[in-house]
Amino acid sequence: MPGTNVFLVPCDPGNYDRTVGSPVDLDEYPDRPEPLQNMTEARFWGARDGEGNQSYFEKMEPGDLVLFYQESQYIGAGVIGTTFEDEEGWVRTTFWKNAPSTLIYTINNFSSISVPRSKVNQLFDYKTDYYPQGLTRVADHRVTNRLAAIKLALEKVSD
Repeated sequence: MPGTNVFLVPCDPGNYDRTVGSPVDLDEYPDRPEPLQNMTEARFWGARDGEGNQSYFEKMEPGDLVLFYQESQYIGAGVIGTTFEDEEGWVRTTFWKNAPSTLIYTINNFSSISVPRSKVNQLFDYKTDYYPQGLTRVADHRVTNRLAAIKLALEKVSD
């Protein structure tokens, strides 16, 4: 069943490039967490620890749409795969220089995009200068199209 949520996620260039921009070859990491054991490669991201992020993370479901934001534009779009809490901190110590992120999710059907935030804000009826400052779930009433249609539309308007 397809997801119903859209998440907006700010990301820093280095960590994003390491684990989202290109898939990680997981065969190089036999010590990877159990939820990643049956995968040979994956793209993944995480939310920082904290009550607000925890609440949104718990709402994430496979098939939900995630849009990655960096420097006034959305640079990536994908679909949530597996979610898990990385209590051992494997991802953050292996890839993210100990960033305090243990709420991990894999990304499937990834596309690189280049869409100004104003277009995404218009799509979800946000103010022109809005940008996500942490893991953000777009409210249901703002999502007026199927997630696959939203992703396709963003790919088509991408520079």
